Amino acid sequence: MAKIRARGIIIKQSDYGEGHRMLSIFTEEYGIIKAVSYGVKKSKSRAAASSQFLCYGDFELYRGDNKDIMTVNSIDTADGFYPVSEDIIKLSLCVYLADITYSILGMNNPDERILHLFMNSVYALAYRNESVKKIKMVYEFKLMCAGGYMPAMHSCVACGSNEMSAFDLLKGGMVCGGCGGKYIVQMDKTMYRALDYIASCDDRKMLSFNAGEEIIERIGILTEQYISLQLDHVFQSLDYYKAMLCM
Repeated sequence: MAKIRARGIIIKQSDYGEGHRMLSIFTEEYGIIKAVSYGVKKSKSRAAASSQFLCYGDFELYRGDNKDIMTVNSIDTADGFYPVSEDIIKLSLCVYLADITYSILGMNNPDERILHLFMNSVYALAYRNESVKKIKMVYEFKLMCAGGYMPAMHSCVACGSNEMSAFDLLKGGMVCGGCGGKYIVQMDKTMYRALDYIASCDDRKMLSFNAGEEIIERIGILTEQYISLQLDHVFQSLDYYKAMLCM
């Protein structure tokens, strides 16, 4: 067996056999990998707390004959982001953010930038006084920009005109009045400025702007529809997050 050390965060967990847990770990070095934490569900297991969703730290893993699934030997936890686990809305949002991240990256594709975007969003949910809806919509749009779906923001994506009036979710960017298709969202200046800022700003400053609750709500609908159409996928975790908002 080859021993591997990697720093990362657990973005999925599920039961695996009796007493074990399958983990999906988003690592700096290897991207998203799968690893089994054996015996972790037993009452006396010391590894139980460190094998939870959003546990971040240094993982010692073994790669055996099955190269797709590793074995967890030990986890040195740096942060568990426990304030998130104590809030069902924040927790359900993180599950959704993990799902869209997985859909963009897939397995074994290292992407340090997207990892840092994800970590910054989880940190903001745990430790910063930021709107949950704002963090959601900013991460959605920033993830799409970083993951190969950067929209055209400064001219019509279809004809190149500078007279833009709407965002075309399917064509992937701003469009003029004559080029809009079936899936368009009308834009005002405030919405446009916010989206343009998110698309172009330094990743570390992606939450450093002010927007009213109504604008955040409207952009949030746009960003979740943009992801769903571009990835051709409906995320059940998004439905669950919305259900928790309405409780």
